[in-house]
Amino acid sequence: MKPCMLPSNLAGDPPNLRQVVAHTAEFGVRGRIPDASDGGRGISWNLGAFRTNSFNDIYGIATSVSSGFYQNIGSTRRQGIEGSFNYQADRWSYYINASYVDATFRSAVQLPSPSNPYQDDDGNIQVHPGDRLPGIPKSRVKAGVDYAVAPQWKVGVSLIVVSDQYYFGDESNQNIPMPGYHVVNLHTSYQLGRHVELFGSIDNLFNARYATYGIYSDPTGIGAPGIPADGVTNGPGVDNRFLSPAAPIALYGRVRITF
Repeated sequence: MKPCMLPSNLAGDPPNLRQVVAHTAEFGVRGRIPDASDGGRGISWNLGAFRTNSFNDIYGIATSVSSGFYQNIGSTRRQGIEGSFNYQADRWSYYINASYVDATFRSAVQLPSPSNPYQDDDGNIQVHPGDRLPGIPKSRVKAGVDYAVAPQWKVGVSLIVVSDQYYFGDESNQNIPMPGYHVVNLHTSYQLGRHVELFGSIDNLFNARYATYGIYSDPTGIGAPGIPADGVTNGPGVDNRFLSPAAPIALYGRVRITF
């Protein structure tokens, strides 16, 4: 199969891919416990479970940073649970949202991955049923607290925790996965008048250094920093892991005016 440029030229690939068929089952419950005064205050919660089995799933195969192709890879499964808990009082509010996703290959498949250190002599890796799909963390948690300092002034903090995930190009799960991360954010709002509200936030308060996406590719021959001029893929001094770094600490402010 001849690779083409990503991403737009993939629309011109020959239409020889089999149609994907997905079977999904979901179950959920939710509830609410109002306090004595109600008025929107009290506890609300929900809990759900799901499973999606995909047959003839289509997968994007990257042969380089800028080229690749699509391929049917057999069956995949995405299953898990998700839930949330919210509490609203006169001045305080709390929430936590959590999910667990088990996303795996369900068919054995051989995939090209010429930049994977565990490639075979033909540049391929062997994926087995049960190997995790790359780019999908198993768990995500987001929690936060908000407090009304005064009727017109609110402050809050949120925490995001994400577990590790495998790099694209390591569908066989043979390498160390990309690390998980946690991020703390602050936010505030102030009702300056009937029609004017001020907002401020600090994202990534502790300036955590982490990545949200990773892929194995070839950094040689493009003048990449730190790569030896005569380096070869998987050779000494060559790290084939490409990462998309998240934004560092950032401050934002905005004004909302209503008429």
